[in-house]
This record gives sequence, C-alpha cells and structure tokens, in this order.
Amino acid sequence: MPEGPSMLIAAEEMSPASGKKVVSVSGSTKQPVKILKNQTLKEIGTWGKHLLLFFNKSVVKIHFMLWGSYSIDRKKPGRHPRLVINFGKTKFYFYACSVKFLEEDPDDIYDWSADILSPCWDETAALSKLKGQQNEMICDILMDQAIFSGVGNIIKNEVLFLLRLKPERKLKTLSSARQLVLMRETHDYSWKFYYWKKNYELKKHWLIMRKKICPNCQGPVTRRETGKRKRLSHYCERCQK
Repeated sequence: MPEGPSMLIAAEEMSPASGKKVVSVSGSTKQPVKILKNQTLKEIGTWGKHLLLFFNKSVVKIHFMLWGSYSIDRKKPGRHPRLVINFGKTKFYFYACSVKFLEEDPDDIYDWSADILSPCWDETAALSKLKGQQNEMICDILMDQAIFSGVGNIIKNEVLFLLRLKPERKLKTLSSARQLVLMRETHDYSWKFYYWKKNYELKKHWLIMRKKICPNCQGPVTRRETGKRKRLSHYCERCQK
C-alpha cells in the first residue's frame, strides 16, 4: 500500500533516467503509451501517492492505489507489468497501477501545498481546510488527500496511536491547539517514514500497525474498518480514547 514517502523514494530511484530518450514502451495498459517512444524524460515528480513522469511532450501519472508496485531494470518474476518504459540500459516496470496521461497543466490540477512532503507544504492552508471538516472523524480527515496528500493507512494508524486518539473521534472534540499538534505530528511522522523506509527499517518502528498487543498497556489491539472510507484501523481501546 504505497504512501507519499514511498513515492518520493521511487522518484529518487528513477531520477538517473532523467534526460534519457525512450527506446520502446509496452505493457497491458490501454492508454496510448506508444506516443512516449522517442520522447525524453525531463523530470520525475510526486504529488501524494501519484508518481508524475514529465516527458518533453507528455505527462504520465502513475497511481499505485492499494497494491501497485514498481521495479527498475529487472522484471518481477511472475508479474505482468501494466507499463514498461525502456530507456535502453534502464527500464521501468509498473505493476497493478493506474496509468493516465494528464491533459491539463499539472499546476492547474494539483494543490502542491497539500502534499505532506512537498517544499510547498502549507500548514496554515491545512488548518484552514480542517475548519470546514469539524464533524468528520479523525481517521477520515487524515486520509483526505485534499488536506494531507500522501498520508496512507500506516501513517494514519501510527499517528493516532502516538497521540492516543481513537480513529472515530470527531475532529471537533479536539481543541484548536490539539488539532495543530495532530497536523504537525502527521507531517513529522511522514518524514520519519521516508527516512526509515530509505534505510530499510520502517517496520521495526511500527508501534501499533499489525500488532496484536499494545506496547503501552499490553492489552489487545483492535483491528476493524473505521470511518466513511472503511479503511482498516489498528488501535488500542484502552489507550486511544
């Protein structure tokens, strides 16, 4: 389940192909990807969970959704790529993902200030958006990509445990100061996720995600779908109130 930090790492891993020309394109996608042949990859960017490939004539959006993945240079055994971009010595393989061409200018589509890992991240804008969502559950707020683009289920569960907040608690029950803490903890944890994942140590830092016993009270961890989005939450009934 890719999250924003994973996309940033993917962009970094693929960056050596910038400036290279596409030799061939293949895959099971029905998008007209053949037009990428002979185009040059200018830049690789991200917005939340979207990977953006900027060519000289096209912009391709890769959305990994829940189960998407990628590999570089080597095809994953037994997997059928949705898209393969061959730059000669370098190849990108994309699996179980959505592939789309952007017909509009990305600046007209994306609110860069909402991207939790973007240099343009704007906490004032995020707080302003929260004011209009006071009746929503916190678990839904954190997964709202218009407010916290790049936050996924792992970040949501870990942040709520760190702040001892129950997923289905309404945002309006938190003071303004506490809402600011929620926003800043989410931003900080997203960067920690990024560094941990780059160092191949992400899972060892999980406190509540996929745990059976709460590390705080040693009670059982509850696992169930919560919120309007019906995403799986991992939380402690005793500690998160």
